[in-house]
Amino acid sequence: MRNYLLLAIVQKGEGQRIMKAMRDEGAGGGTICYARGTASSSILSVLGLGDTRKEVIMSLLGEDVVDAVVSSAVKAKSKNGVAFIMDANRGEDKEMDREWEMIEVIVEKGYSEDVMAAARKAGASGGTVINAHGTASEEDAKFFGISIVPEKEILLIVAKSDVSAKVCEVVRNLECLKKKGMGILFTIPVKNFVSLG
Repeated sequence: MRNYLLLAIVQKGEGQRIMKAMRDEGAGGGTICYARGTASSSILSVLGLGDTRKEVIMSLLGEDVVDAVVSSAVKAKSKNGVAFIMDANRGEDKEMDREWEMIEVIVEKGYSEDVMAAARKAGASGGTVINAHGTASEEDAKFFGISIVPEKEILLIVAKSDVSAKVCEVVRNLECLKKKGMGILFTIPVKNFVSLG
């Protein structure tokens, strides 16, 4: 079965509502990151668009639910935002094969340094960590009646394809990630990779 990564960029505060609509259509869960728009606030004020704070929703989807989940995200309607899909299948489409790949590792907070240390030993030169949180559901743990939303870290590493395979193997075998639910790892072919500066 093919897998796809859905990314939706929405106004701050709308991520949970849109994720719930997506879950209702078969999405298994996702991660919400905090971000900001890149336009200056003076330009946005003139246009009447206001707040530049955003939430980025990431959800890994199987091909059997991707159309329904995307449709539910569109129907949930954000005040202002976009959504798109990336193919998360490694090496199945020859035209998608690239010299570079993005490795994305989503782990419980506090484990990204261990993952990055292992990745460096396998040949990765560096990465970027984004702080995020999981999407709570009714079954999640509660503390005095309040849902506890697990904090996450997203590690993004761009590496050559041969290095990427080594990094994935090393990370998969990390002892700290062997407990169920500790994280997820996938790679995406990267197109038009350039170094800035």
